[in-house]
Amino acid sequence: MKLSFQGNQVIHPGGELEAQYPVQEARFLVGKIVVIYDYMAFPQDAPARNLFAYDQSGGLIWRAEDIGQGRTDAYVNILSEAPLKVGNFSGFEVELDASTGKVLNKVFTK
Repeated sequence: MKLSFQGNQVIHPGGELEAQYPVQEARFLVGKIVVIYDYMAFPQDAPARNLFAYDQSGGLIWRAEDIGQGRTDAYVNILSEAPLKVGNFSGFEVELDASTGKVLNKVFTK
């Protein structure tokens, strides 16, 4: 389920989440608020690791792993919810464990 968001705020079924960075995309998945932040808000000389999952009270559940692409490693969009697959700036489709944020698989698509 897509959530509404504006700037650093995500509105979800249980209330509102004040986010750390500008929100690029947010979804409600299996009781978690999954947020992709704008990768430009992160240091430009390292992987952004800009995909986070929170509980409905705003507590951090996980921060997704990077995929080893260095400074161009950033998540850009959610491609599917089940399984959780996200697009990566470096041209990868990345499957993540929705419970832990661990990378399960990555496929180069460019």
